[in-house]
Amino acid sequence: MKINNSLAKARWESLPCECGKGVINSFPIKECLHCKFEQSWLSVPQKNFTFNDDQYDKNFKLIKKQTRTVKEITLVRGERFQDVIGWNF
Repeated sequence: MKINNSLAKARWESLPCECGKGVINSFPIKECLHCKFEQSWLSVPQKNFTFNDDQYDKNFKLIKKQTRTVKEITLVRGERFQDVIGWNF
């Protein structure tokens, strides 16, 4: 999978984790930005994937049934922390 707009190290990766993952019985007092941005990054597909790309006419009648394989995506990043906002292909 080719990932466009990928960085060697984004700014959010330098943020320290503030939620205390290693502490038992801890309660996050505030939202941990590092963990939020990490979860966004983990949602980005790393391998090629296929999906149904069927074609329909005006009356929603199936014309052609087909699948597409996605081999390249482009990341949409935030400006301040360079976090992943989304991706498209």
